[in-house]
Amino acid sequence: MKTKNNINPHCHVCMEEFKMGVDVVMDGTFKGIIHADCNYLPPGEIEDRGKFEDVVMRNQRWFNQFNHVIMH
Repeated sequence: MKTKNNINPHCHVCMEEFKMGVDVVMDGTFKGIIHADCNYLPPGEIEDRGKFEDVVMRNQRWFNQFNHVIMH
């Protein structure tokens, strides 16, 4: 059930919701993640890259709000 308090992580470039297994990159400045295909960042600004669930698990300090996506 969706409520206004649910967090649906999405790419802030294309606005599509992230799915498990999709390739993403994490911005080293704002700690945001975007689809690898939407990536506009220079190589020095990419802090992490990989599958969505892997990037979130490696960066728990920043992405605690996404735990419900990984655990289901």
